[in-house]
Amino acid sequence: MNTITTAGVKPAPFSRDYYIDNIKGVFIFLVVFGHLLDYLEEAGIPFAISVRTFIYFFHMPGFIFMSGYLAKSFSMKRFKGEKLLGFAWLYLLFKDSIELLHYVFDRPYFTEGTGRISTMTGLILFAVVFSLAVAWAYSRFPLFQCAFIAAVVGISLIKVNIFYVGAAPWYLMSLILWHIVIYLTQHMNPKYVMLASILMAAVLDYQEEIGKFLSLSRTTNFLPFFLLGFYMTREQFYKIVNSVVLRIILPVFFVVVMILVLKNGVYIRENFGVLLYAVSSFDVLPDQLYTYGSLLTLVWLAAATLLMFAVFILCPRKKSYLSTIGKATISIYVLHRLFKDILYYAGFYDILSSNPYIAVAEVAFVSLILVLIFGNPTIANIINRLGSVKVKWAYVDGKE
Repeated sequence: MNTITTAGVKPAPFSRDYYIDNIKGVFIFLVVFGHLLDYLEEAGIPFAISVRTFIYFFHMPGFIFMSGYLAKSFSMKRFKGEKLLGFAWLYLLFKDSIELLHYVFDRPYFTEGTGRISTMTGLILFAVVFSLAVAWAYSRFPLFQCAFIAAVVGISLIKVNIFYVGAAPWYLMSLILWHIVIYLTQHMNPKYVMLASILMAAVLDYQEEIGKFLSLSRTTNFLPFFLLGFYMTREQFYKIVNSVVLRIILPVFFVVVMILVLKNGVYIRENFGVLLYAVSSFDVLPDQLYTYGSLLTLVWLAAATLLMFAVFILCPRKKSYLSTIGKATISIYVLHRLFKDILYYAGFYDILSSNPYIAVAEVAFVSLILVLIFGNPTIANIINRLGSVKVKWAYVDGKE
C-alpha cells in the first residue's frame, strides 16, 4: 500500500501527536452536536433526525477507537486499579449530577415560569462557585476528599440505580469494562480477541436481558472499535490514513453515505436505530428484521469503520485549536451533557428557528460554543481534579 511521507504528516517519535488530538477534537464536537440534536429529533423534525442518524453511524465508533488507541499504556501502568476506580468515581459523580440537575429544575419554583431565566442564572452561578470550591478543597485536603467521595457514593447507593445506565455516563461505565477486557486478554492472540468481540456484538443482542444494565448492549457493540484502536500500532494507523488510494476512496464513500442517510434518515432511524444507538436488544427491531440482526450488525460495524477512517483522513494534521479541545474530551463530555439539559429547561429549543435547516445550524453553532468553553484548559483541569481518586496507599508495598 502506497503511503505519503510528506514532512510533518507523521509525528516524531517522542513529540505530542497533534493529529490524534485534532481527531479527538472533531469527534467530541460530533458527540456534543449529536446530543444537542436529541430534542429536535424528539420533536419529529425530519432533517434533524437525518443529521443525527448520520452522525450516530460513526461518531461513537471513532471516539471509542481513539479511546482504545490511547489505552495502550494501561497494561504498563503500575496502579491499574486506581485508573479503574477513577473511571468509576467520575461515573458516579456524573450520574449523580444529572439526577441532581433534573431534581432541581423539576421543582415547582422553576416550572411555574416566574423569573425563569433569573432563577436559572442564579442556580448556574451557584453551581459554578460551588464546583470551584469543591474542586479546590478536593485537591488540597485528603480528609475532605474522603468525606466527599463517601457522601457521593452513599447518595448513589441510596437514591440512584447505579447499575442501570441509559444516558451519557454509559461511556465511563463501558470504559471500565473495556479496560478489564484488555487486562484479562493481554496474553491472548489479538486476532482471536477481535474475532470474539465481533461475534459478541453480532449475537448477544438476541438476549432480551441485554441493554442498559451495566451498559452491556453498548459495551459489547462498541467493544470491537475499542479493541481495534488498542491493537492497532502507530505504524499501522498511519499506513491507513496516509494511503493514496484510501485518501480518495474513503472520503467519496463518506459523501455517498451522507447523501443516502440525509435523504432516508427517518426510515433508517425507525428501522435500524437500535444498531446505531446500541442501547437495546434486537427485540426492538421491526419483526421482519429481527432474524437478520447479526448480519445488520456486521454491516454496520464495517460501514462505521470505513466512515470513521474517512473522518480521520479529513482531519487536519498540524497543531490547531482542535488540538487543545482534543486534550479536554472528558471535560467536554461530562459538562456538555449537563448543559444540554440546562438549555432544555431554559427554553432554548423553543426559540430556535421554525426553519429546520436553520434550527440545525443554530444547534451546531451552540455545540461549537460549548466545546470551546468546556475545552478550556482551566475548566478541563477542574474536571480532572474532581475526577481523580488516589488509592496507591491501598496497595501492598506499592504493588498490585
